[in-house]
Amino acid sequence: MIRLISISRRFYSTPPPQSKFRNIGVIAHVDAGKTTVTERLLYLSGAIQNPGHVDKGTTVTDYLDIERERGITVQSAAVNLDWNGHRINLIDTPGHVDFRVEVERCVRVLDGIVVVIDGSAGVQPQTLTVWDQSSKFKLPAHFFINKLDKKEANFDKSIDSIQQKLGIPTVKTVIPLADGTGILDILNGRLLKYSDSESTDWLPSEDPQLMEARSDLCYTLSDHSPEFFTHFLDENDGNPMKISPEFIQTTLRNLTVSSKIATVSCGSAIRNLNCVRPILDSVANFFPSPDMRNREFQRVFGDDLAGLVFKITHDKRRGQLSYIRIYTGRLQNNSSIFNTSQMLSEGPLKVFTPYADELKSVEYVDWGNIAVVAGLQNTVTGDTVVQSAGSADKAFETLKSLDHQVDLLQTKTSHEGRAVVFSGIETPDAVFFCCIEPPSNRQQQQFNRALEELQREDPSMKIRFDRDTGQTIVETQGELHLEAIKDRLKRNYKLDVFIGKLQVAYREMLTEELTHSAKVEDGLSEKKRPEFVQLTMRLEPTKEHVPFRKIDLDLPQTAKPVRLDWQKAIAEGCSNALQNGPLASYPVHAVRVILTECIVSGGKINPALLSACAQKCVSESLSRGEMVLTEPVMSIQIDVRSDEPTQPILNELIKRRAQFEHSDTLDSTEYRRIQAVLPLSETENLSKTVRTLTSGFGDISVQFSGYQKVPDHEMNSILQRRSEGF
Repeated sequence: MIRLISISRRFYSTPPPQSKFRNIGVIAHVDAGKTTVTERLLYLSGAIQNPGHVDKGTTVTDYLDIERERGITVQSAAVNLDWNGHRINLIDTPGHVDFRVEVERCVRVLDGIVVVIDGSAGVQPQTLTVWDQSSKFKLPAHFFINKLDKKEANFDKSIDSIQQKLGIPTVKTVIPLADGTGILDILNGRLLKYSDSESTDWLPSEDPQLMEARSDLCYTLSDHSPEFFTHFLDENDGNPMKISPEFIQTTLRNLTVSSKIATVSCGSAIRNLNCVRPILDSVANFFPSPDMRNREFQRVFGDDLAGLVFKITHDKRRGQLSYIRIYTGRLQNNSSIFNTSQMLSEGPLKVFTPYADELKSVEYVDWGNIAVVAGLQNTVTGDTVVQSAGSADKAFETLKSLDHQVDLLQTKTSHEGRAVVFSGIETPDAVFFCCIEPPSNRQQQQFNRALEELQREDPSMKIRFDRDTGQTIVETQGELHLEAIKDRLKRNYKLDVFIGKLQVAYREMLTEELTHSAKVEDGLSEKKRPEFVQLTMRLEPTKEHVPFRKIDLDLPQTAKPVRLDWQKAIAEGCSNALQNGPLASYPVHAVRVILTECIVSGGKINPALLSACAQKCVSESLSRGEMVLTEPVMSIQIDVRSDEPTQPILNELIKRRAQFEHSDTLDSTEYRRIQAVLPLSETENLSKTVRTLTSGFGDISVQFSGYQKVPDHEMNSILQRRSEGF
């Protein structure tokens, strides 16, 4: 009941002006404490009256049953809170590697990030991944070094790992006390003790500890700001007490917004609620507002509506729900929109504002905010929505007239019109697959609908039909990802599905360039002259290990242009052919398909004929070429106590075909780290084995690294198993 009252208050609070908005996300490695930090932020701001606990399953943002039962975040959740006159829209994201698409699509629509670091581990593998995802969008960052109450926590080493591994200079605005009893907020002169989570001690300006910390802060800022250097050292003789707090804050804001530095605070979120207070201060004072980040978008779209759909969910009563980051204009309730990604109109819409799993109906949502919309049946994750087809054409003209490129915006031309689209959301390649079947034939239709809805919600989940076995195949990011899918099918759709053994998603690769021609005739045509299509294609291996998306054109200058709908049909045929490679029917990746000749019998050719010819051409070409089998490999990191022997672990990894990167000592008295790369197929029960060999003290992190060629003896074994059945 308390939660419902507090949520209602959040919904009805009056929004501040756009300059006071902040759109942020909380990201980190799994178990670093993201959800706990989020819960403390909500409590401090007054959004909730009691802070929840992950272990008890009482947090606001972990609202799925599987999240509360297992203490992990599976889906991102959007909430909002008010702090010092600012409205903060906050998204809590998963930390597990299996759900990195959730992070990808959330950082795409944010204006800043809070990165939570485990103070006992520093930057971990998934921290690197989520940082790389956010770096693509040049997001300002604040780091919170958590869990400093742990015996093995080390603030300075965590700072070093941020600067060395992530390559971002840091400025410490909060430091731990030397005796380990609490933290010192340098900017505000506050002392926060772990033993008392409610009280705050204000230090006098002449306090020696505060003066030394403030001096270090000023010297660090001088390294990054010539203006501050002049003001601090030349005009005030290096006296930190002569520098006004306002000037320090302005310098920190300018450096943070331009991503030249990242501010750092620290503490123990579970021990002291107030230690997360500097996070809120940093977000409000140093992060950019939407109008600062999106001025180029406003030049292109003006006051017209423009937004990006970054997440899809389904509700039993409302149907498909689309989460939209609105960059310009206003999204009005009961209005219609134009989808420039698919060039179609949809509506009327019902508009809501989100708070975790609760929605509030509103008349409109203005730019700079996140809206949830019901009524978009054809729209998918990554689609761009604008006000109308006319505004889409107007934006196209404006973007083309600019004398420079605009990041994250692209023009689009088709026979349906002209438009502008936001850069889409990259989906990671699946590394596991298995067969999935409904409980009974009676539930086949319900089963198909459930899989279709889940696939729309989760782009990293792929569904395909295996022609050789007649089975439905689900491709996932890992075991936990598959468990989450099965759990949702059981709870939400009442489908106790059968799932086969999880198998590694091998990929086939072409090693040489090939050119091939194919011809297809419509033998069933009743016309005097049957329709035919003849295509010539060149297949080239590429360095990027990604699935095929579209064809490229390299036609003679005298050739007629290939219509866009024909190109789409040809690409569809190529995609079908690449689903099953000639070696063992695994998908073919890392290949570029170039159309060099297109001969057709007439101008009104059946697109199905083009698709069939393309599929035949690619399939025959692959069967003639030299192919290799590749396997996904994982980067692993194992931390063991320095007094524990590492040889048993090394021997175990050698048996699993590991390639060692390096082994080093993290702390002379605490931990040693082993880093290696090994095939995904060799990771089964690895975590359990490591914990057994280290008597439960070993910690292991596994991260997708890429693909490598399968050794010949291993490939023969795989092909034999494949020939014996699924």
